[in-house]
Amino acid sequence: MSEKKYIFSFFLYLGVLLLLVAAFDRVVDPFWYYRDISIHGFNEIKPKFRRYERHVKPAILEREQPGAVIFGSSYSEIGFDPSRLADLTGDKAYNFALAGAGWDMVYCDVQYALKYDHHLRWIVLGIHPQSMPVQDCNLPEMHHPDLVSFLLSTDALKASLETVLEQAKSKPSHTAQGLYFYTRGLSGTEARFREYLPAHAPCSLNHPAENPDRNPDLTGLRNILREAARRKIGVKLVVYPRHAIPVELEYLCKARQARWEVLSVVASLVEAESGKNDRIQLWDFEGFHPISLEKISNAPAVYWQDPAHFNFEYGNLMLDEMFGKSAPEYGYRLTTEDIPVREQAERIAREQYLKLHPEFDKKVESLSRTNP
Repeated sequence: MSEKKYIFSFFLYLGVLLLLVAAFDRVVDPFWYYRDISIHGFNEIKPKFRRYERHVKPAILEREQPGAVIFGSSYSEIGFDPSRLADLTGDKAYNFALAGAGWDMVYCDVQYALKYDHHLRWIVLGIHPQSMPVQDCNLPEMHHPDLVSFLLSTDALKASLETVLEQAKSKPSHTAQGLYFYTRGLSGTEARFREYLPAHAPCSLNHPAENPDRNPDLTGLRNILREAARRKIGVKLVVYPRHAIPVELEYLCKARQARWEVLSVVASLVEAESGKNDRIQLWDFEGFHPISLEKISNAPAVYWQDPAHFNFEYGNLMLDEMFGKSAPEYGYRLTTEDIPVREQAERIAREQYLKLHPEFDKKVESLSRTNP
């Protein structure tokens, strides 16, 4: 064989091999980027998506242009089912929340959607009662991914092979619409409570909490609400609810009042920026009601995976109330005028519950100990 033929053959075989690798990666779609080929037992389950969702979700949102989008951290990603949101709004819906995302990432996620999702009509945004300032959103990974990375990289080939090989032993981590299952359906709920509570205790039970910032920086939230009002986009701001056990800890160490003070500032901002757009609302679902007081054991709970991560069964009820499908039973729409009423109602509900269940505080103290 001549040198020219050898070189030609080498590059021909190399080209064919690269095409085969690209075709294999394209069909397997291990990062769930293309989302158009699903074969049971071959590539239906995407065990690698969870590690790459921060790269893939922005591209999906830009390509599919959903009209209703969920934002936030893992609390939103686990707790709000976009399928229910789609039923309530009549729009295509997507869960754009990301596990481990702080306010800096959440703010930039919303800004990305406001810029690139031209059909956006509804935002469901999970928040904590804390500062929510403006952030620098120069996030290269949110922009168009390098397609070579999805088709011809060694990472893509490795992920494709592992995706095929892990089909029989893996369970889905997400739905195609971005809902995250996390520890859903797994036993060990009480153990997760014991792990969570000492790490997130508002203070020692014997020492009141220090005064938090009563004047939170809300410039980032203000920017979001102002743009939503300008474009007539509906916004459901929902303060992440927690199980009643961490709420009771706040009462026991006199830290609960600070929450209402921050929420009063947030409510004031919502009223100032929403103008005539009544679809911009602030909602709170925390308190002492049957869902937040669900009995916890090591068996899987119906509504809770740990003290802060709620299942979408609770999220569905929250969405139903926020969008008017059912009358408010567990939640309240917060306004500056109604927050004192809401605060008093919670105190009364707590007092009534503790009278009937004096053992509750012992359970709270037991679960919150570092060494049970």
